Amino acid sequence: MTKKIADLEALLSELTQERTELDAKIEELIADMADAAPEQRKTGDWAPNGALTRKYLDLTNRQAAVEKDILDLSRQIAAGDGPALPN
Repeated sequence: MTKKIADLEALLSELTQERTELDAKIEELIADMADAAPEQRKTGDWAPNGALTRKYLDLTNRQAAVEKDILDLSRQIAAGDGPALPN
């Protein structure tokens, strides 16, 4: 295995770990929202512009970006070439 492929695989491992962490945080937020009373979801942290809603959206946006990077890296590794992705 070339150093380049090894570096790509190391980056893939880091991204996979980050995806796992993001998944867990998102699941926790979903459980928290499910426990909130409907009126709290309208005016509290789960309101459309509430702190937890924004945090959820930030996490899911990052999750999508990480997933795209994982797919791109997987393709590069399968092809046996390509530059490492920027963080």
